[in-house]
Amino acid sequence: MSRRPIVLALATVVAAATLHSLTATPARAAEGGDVERTLAIVELRGGEVADPLTNKYMTEIISAFRDENPGDLILVDGKTTADKVRKDRDQVPSAISETTRAALSEARKKGTDLLDNADFPGAIKALGSAEAKYRAATGAPGADDKLRNEYLDVLAQLATAHVAAGDKGAAAEVFRTIITTFGLKANVTDDNYRPDVVELFKAEVKKVEKMPKGSVEVASSPAGARIILGGNDRGATPATVADLIPGVYALRLQLGKESSMLHRVKIDGGTAAKVSFDIAYESHLALEEDHVGLMYADLKTAEARIQTDAVNVGRDVEANMVCAVGVVDGKLVSFLVDVTNNRIVRYANDVKVPKVGISKRAVNKVLVTILGEKADKNVVEGPPAGAKSAWYNSKPGLISAGVAVVGLGVGLALSGYLNKGNHVFCRDAEGVVCTAEKSTGVVSAANKAKFEEFDSSVTTKGIISGAGLGLGVIGAAAAGYFFYAESQKPAEAAAVLYRGMETQPAQAQVVLPPRLDAGPVRFLAQ
Repeated sequence: MSRRPIVLALATVVAAATLHSLTATPARAAEGGDVERTLAIVELRGGEVADPLTNKYMTEIISAFRDENPGDLILVDGKTTADKVRKDRDQVPSAISETTRAALSEARKKGTDLLDNADFPGAIKALGSAEAKYRAATGAPGADDKLRNEYLDVLAQLATAHVAAGDKGAAAEVFRTIITTFGLKANVTDDNYRPDVVELFKAEVKKVEKMPKGSVEVASSPAGARIILGGNDRGATPATVADLIPGVYALRLQLGKESSMLHRVKIDGGTAAKVSFDIAYESHLALEEDHVGLMYADLKTAEARIQTDAVNVGRDVEANMVCAVGVVDGKLVSFLVDVTNNRIVRYANDVKVPKVGISKRAVNKVLVTILGEKADKNVVEGPPAGAKSAWYNSKPGLISAGVAVVGLGVGLALSGYLNKGNHVFCRDAEGVVCTAEKSTGVVSAANKAKFEEFDSSVTTKGIISGAGLGLGVIGAAAAGYFFYAESQKPAEAAAVLYRGMETQPAQAQVVLPPRLDAGPVRFLAQ
């Protein structure tokens, strides 16, 4: 009987130590503050071309987001997103069709007509737009000498417009692009262009010839991609391409069927530029005038790549949240990616949409993906701003409370039994209480076996009773901590979210290789 107080004392000490260690955590967790987040919404495609409904749903989602956003997310508009991702990048067409050629010719004609009519500002704008389109097209499969000659003409006409507008510095920059793209002997002659423009071009050639050469170190993820610099194959990554005339070069990488964007890389004399491209990411990019798209062969591929690609978009845009949304295989699919922490926060891919019209339920599901359960109009209203989670949302707390109830129940039940046994143990044949026999030491033969059995039972039940009470105290202390910690969380943190995806490891940083000798230059057949 004397063991029971010792067990209870030990249990009390353990419970106090456990409670002290647990309650020390919230003070540290409470440090820090809220960070205002920025959100970019991009288009999700199941193939090279977006579903016709995707644009309609994106418009509805952005409108609904602006109505429902409580103010803790700043939306980056689509045009800004596209401009930031497009910086120094051009979308390379998958092929040069007759429709593409006709559109290029029309853009070129628009610029030259404005130049002929002496509208120099208008010509500069139109020819600059045409130049960007031709630059991208000349890097596409099917581009030929005719297309390259048209590109040269657009550049020469753009330089002419700058000269006519009195901006010889801008004209010199265009001449430098002609030299890096078509060489020092580019066909800019009096036969096609104004004599003063031709003289300025020749002067720029002489200037460039005297400049020290530069180089570029090219790396890629994955390695082994072909380096297409100015239309010429310069070997495989990682490599250094040396002996380059200073200026801006068009550079892209080709790895099997995947191609990077066409990048504009500036080379300065006497220095080595360093570039590194994620080919898989850039091969999934789709750049439009007013938004950015991510295109995948199917939903399975999207699920495997969306985290990495959305993080890259977010870094380009300098947004810390990216939502990719689009109609894929008849369903409105949405992913919310936390760029800062490199993880998928929420996603939904089970909302079927009609082939006509707009499903408000589907729009609402995307809002829930972006804003959490508080945006769901199909469930109870979310908690007000600043509200805390209910203590009973803590699963560890409920489990601990259950352990406490069981432990205390067992301990108290056995303790009560033992206390009762001290006073009422047995009765003799005449019904007289015989407990006193044990205290006097005079035990009748009839009760001797009962006393021995009682001694063994008291020892076992005392240990179990003490352990139960100790476990109950620890469980109660742990439950108190978990319930308190839960009550300090923001209410949204306790909401049940839509299905999540396992966080993929962050992409390894590409390490640039040591300088290598440039390989032989080979013209890539277009």
